[in-house]
Amino acid sequence: MNTSLKIAVLHDAFLYRGGGERLVTLMAKALGADLISGFFSEGSFHPRELGFEWAIIPLGAPVFRKWIRHLVLRERFRKKAYVLTDYDIVIFSGNCLGALKHVRADAKVYYYCHTPPRYLFDFREQYMDKFPRIIRPIMNWIFNRQAKEYIAQLERFDMVFTNSINTHDRLLHFCQKESTILYPPTDTAQFCPQGDEKLPKWFPGAGEYFLSTSRLSPPKRVDMVIEAFRKTPKKNLVFTYGKNDPEKDRLLALAEWCRNIFPMPAPSDAVFISLVANAIAMIYIPVDEDFGMSPVESMACGVPVIGANEWGLKETVIEGKTGTLIDITPESGVKRLQMVLEEVSLSDWQNMHDDCRKRAEEFSLESFSKNLKKFIEI
Repeated sequence: MNTSLKIAVLHDAFLYRGGGERLVTLMAKALGADLISGFFSEGSFHPRELGFEWAIIPLGAPVFRKWIRHLVLRERFRKKAYVLTDYDIVIFSGNCLGALKHVRADAKVYYYCHTPPRYLFDFREQYMDKFPRIIRPIMNWIFNRQAKEYIAQLERFDMVFTNSINTHDRLLHFCQKESTILYPPTDTAQFCPQGDEKLPKWFPGAGEYFLSTSRLSPPKRVDMVIEAFRKTPKKNLVFTYGKNDPEKDRLLALAEWCRNIFPMPAPSDAVFISLVANAIAMIYIPVDEDFGMSPVESMACGVPVIGANEWGLKETVIEGKTGTLIDITPESGVKRLQMVLEEVSLSDWQNMHDDCRKRAEEFSLESFSKNLKKFIEI
């Protein structure tokens, strides 16, 4: 690596303990880059928790109200990201492209696209439904301007990376932009089979539990998971939740008084990995997931995945070998989950262990780091 180059990774916000936050931290760690974000919140990973040693630079204080956050961050990247002038290479992650104006003309710039902004493109109609009819034409005009600006900004980058075939095709379809697929990394040295000594003493059924680590928000469909276990009382569910999860209160209330459902506040990384490694299977059924790091982290621990038969999961989970993918609809999702819980035996899940580990190695941190450094030529 050329150590004379000064490198920064810019991420829009550290709001949740999610895959995107873990990804950019590992990316910055692999490159020896400084990590810059619109803000870092207590409800997310602290980069030091993941062994990150370089500079951590927030552009401002956390903002939690969704639409206000969106507007504040847009202005923050436009007006307060002048620290980027100090860097020879800048990698952008998330919706922070307004900060491009602060990058030196002679610097190299790259974009790691998790997905084109959904509210501007394929989910625009759903977002429009949230506004009063009288202002929808104005909002549509604003969104058209922002979409045009986003497409123009894409041309500023020396290279655009996407996290999956799914995201590659979406970016090409909506923005007519070609990209290079670079799958997100999983640290398979950290995510690996291990004992249960780090788990709390209250854990259910001699450790026989299914696990959901998805953020508690509507696209993740954790309410379906909880409902399936409400109707399958002989199977145990542990689900984690973050401080800033938008549906936290509603879903905690839904699980209340269920003796087989165990909510758990987002644990430290060490406990989180042990939690994954000791599960029977990971349940991960989000809507139109672009990639999904949780299934790969689960497989790295030798734990199979019950996933939605959609988009990014079809690129990672191998049916019958590292888990099972099921069709999820509002009408049938809960019933389909129940069927899998009742029909697949514990030994069937355990027999997938070796194939899970082997599959996860294809998404290793070492492979990601090697390819990233090759692409940006350092």
